[in-house]
Amino acid sequence: MQHIEKVRDIRPNHTLCFLTRGNDVLMLKRVKQPHCGLWNGVGGKIETGESPLASCLREVSEETGFCLTTARFGGLLSWQQEDRTCGSIYLYTAPAPTNQPSASSEGILKWRPKEWVFSSSEVVQNIHIFGPPVLSHAHPKEYYFEYRQQTLTNFKVRPLPEWVNPVINVLQI
Repeated sequence: MQHIEKVRDIRPNHTLCFLTRGNDVLMLKRVKQPHCGLWNGVGGKIETGESPLASCLREVSEETGFCLTTARFGGLLSWQQEDRTCGSIYLYTAPAPTNQPSASSEGILKWRPKEWVFSSSEVVQNIHIFGPPVLSHAHPKEYYFEYRQQTLTNFKVRPLPEWVNPVINVLQI
């Protein structure tokens, strides 16, 4: 792919959060595109004037009923497809409250063991790569993926772009 560095300049307009409880991760089996029918974390679009963290907390509340006060910035997920479509998402993790999640209009919520999340063919395929370091609280990185005909063909793990300020992403609400 010729324009790999263009992806590094794209500011994410979505967040994705993985809620944990012990060795389990709350996963959402999506009923909408993208990734309809696959399991993923919860998240969505950053609204105008909203910080990434505020968006993450709002999306978690809307999709699970959990009212979190903070989440840990885990890095960036970025991608490029052969037609040069590209994008990026802020990644977060957070411990889940002890109560059960509410029903979600976005899909089915279910607690799944980390081992399943990191290996199942029913999960969005790039989670197998970025999930283990993000959920083990590794230092935030950029997880870059290339796709051809919706199939993952290449990935790179690299330092965050200079414009990312993890402290602001973690503390700003």
